[in-house]
Amino acid sequence: MLQGLFDEDGGDGESYYQGTTNTSSKSTVEKPLSPRNETNLCGLQNQGATCYLNALIQTLLFIPEFREPLFSLSAKDLNLSSNSTDSSQTPSSGSTLKVRKIIVELQRLFAEMLLLNQQACSSIRLTDSFGWQSNETFDHQDVHELNRLLFDAIQKSLQGTKQSNLIRSCYEGSTINYTQCKQCQRIFKRIEDYQDLPLVVQDSPNLHTSLANMFTLHEKLVGDNQYRCSSCANMLCDAEKWAKISKLPPILTFPLQRFVYDIKTGNRLKKTTRYEFPFDIDLKEFCEDSVIETNYELFAVVIHKGTCYSGHYYGYIKDIDQIGCWIRPPPPSSPAAKSSNKQKTSNTRNGSTSNNNSRTNRNSNQTDPVETDEEIMKKIDLIRTILLSCDDWTTIDDLFKTYRDNTTVPRGRTRGSNGAFTKFLRNYPEVFHVDDKRVRLVEQMDIDENEITDMDHETLQIDKSLINNYENDEYWFCFDDSIVTCVTRQHIQRHYGLNDCAYMLFYRLKNHRNKNGSFMDCSDTIYSIPQWLIDEITEKNKILEEKREIYEKYQNQLPVTIYPSEWFEVIDGCRLNLNNNNQVLFPDQYGEHIFDKRTKLNEFISNFEV
Repeated sequence: MLQGLFDEDGGDGESYYQGTTNTSSKSTVEKPLSPRNETNLCGLQNQGATCYLNALIQTLLFIPEFREPLFSLSAKDLNLSSNSTDSSQTPSSGSTLKVRKIIVELQRLFAEMLLLNQQACSSIRLTDSFGWQSNETFDHQDVHELNRLLFDAIQKSLQGTKQSNLIRSCYEGSTINYTQCKQCQRIFKRIEDYQDLPLVVQDSPNLHTSLANMFTLHEKLVGDNQYRCSSCANMLCDAEKWAKISKLPPILTFPLQRFVYDIKTGNRLKKTTRYEFPFDIDLKEFCEDSVIETNYELFAVVIHKGTCYSGHYYGYIKDIDQIGCWIRPPPPSSPAAKSSNKQKTSNTRNGSTSNNNSRTNRNSNQTDPVETDEEIMKKIDLIRTILLSCDDWTTIDDLFKTYRDNTTVPRGRTRGSNGAFTKFLRNYPEVFHVDDKRVRLVEQMDIDENEITDMDHETLQIDKSLINNYENDEYWFCFDDSIVTCVTRQHIQRHYGLNDCAYMLFYRLKNHRNKNGSFMDCSDTIYSIPQWLIDEITEKNKILEEKREIYEKYQNQLPVTIYPSEWFEVIDGCRLNLNNNNQVLFPDQYGEHIFDKRTKLNEFISNFEV
């Protein structure tokens, strides 16, 4: 899917406007896209499976160090003609310069996300500039892989412009790898550049520990892992190696390596263990002494929900320029109350399970081979992996079929054993929630209600202080495709672990602001966007407003027929039409009319008064 990311010859984009048709039988007017919600921020439409792209694009938009230099490129810089802003055009007849389509469409999409008054924008023109085919937008991809490929494509497209160094200036840092030979005591250095620093999640409780493992601990090179020293006649010698950060970029990206390969099972697994990350961090202890600015603040988190084979991405982003309108969401329910509910539920389950377990054990001893604890855990892990790929409930029959297709147990041993499989699920109510014929994971059912109870006492104390700390919480938003909502730090801390867990972390240098170091409000935003884009979106907003007025008027139309009073005679309290067989024409002001439901009835009647 990503192989065409570097092509600048993608097809022409789709129309910016993608309304949806009201399927109601009475509707014949196309329904326009909804305007922005109370956040005044714009989401991105999902083309099928482009949530990973949407999360990344939203993050890029809210980085002023990236967004504003991108907008500083004029139509001439992008090889657009002076009389056209179509990315398929060239500056003038006979010119061989290609339009920088990726940059043009990225500018256009950013401008629409900032100024176009609709709930969500389309990224079709941008993906078309990559050379993607329509079927490729339905392929699930890794956001970390796309991040690197997208940066390479943007950097290539910017070559020859005044912003050719944009990616490097925003994201590129360097590390120094040291190796000291214990024989000659000489220290060898090797400098490596990076655009992100992948961190190991397995066996690491938090971000600080992962960084310490990379840049603080010294590794001994001994035995079969000795170092071949060029100063010792290429002899194998005992040595020691370590690394330090020698350069920090303004934007520091940490992909979290949650997907691992299990040698025992031969499967890829997603590590959903708890992994904490701070909202502020000082990286001084991991850097060379020459690095001065080391204080960073968290400003974006990409969340992954699902398994290593399928899932969904969305992001939490801090609007440091205060472009949107942040309204404090209601605080979560009390953790103590949730813990109490969870304990009651657990006690109920345990009380009803003990008898089931004893009966099941008796039956199992008679008919089933005894499984070891290790075999039982492998079985539970496999079933959990299957269920994590399901959105919610799934039937036990479908689960059993998928389990049988993925197990190495001979079919003869599993054929006709659906009942035993159901009993196995019921034996572990802390893992599986079993209905009459359906099953789902308990953690899927209780994640929103119970995951906060897993926080330790110190974290809970921090959360209590955040409830009353407006400045820390403000301007955090959740971008989930076309939906944008306001959130607080508490919402983000919930994703330290479990199924919906943090997958990529974006930090920025503290107090590293755009221009003169001040925040940028909405009124200033428009001046950093090229004028041709402002004109284009102004016209689109005008068309959108007209479409909404037409649609709103149509939705409020009510056809009515007005009859003259002299056509009727009241007999015994009933109205009778005296001219129904004469086909008398309606006089002026009578007949069929359209009544606007927004109009007051007395105003409508006044139009027919003589």
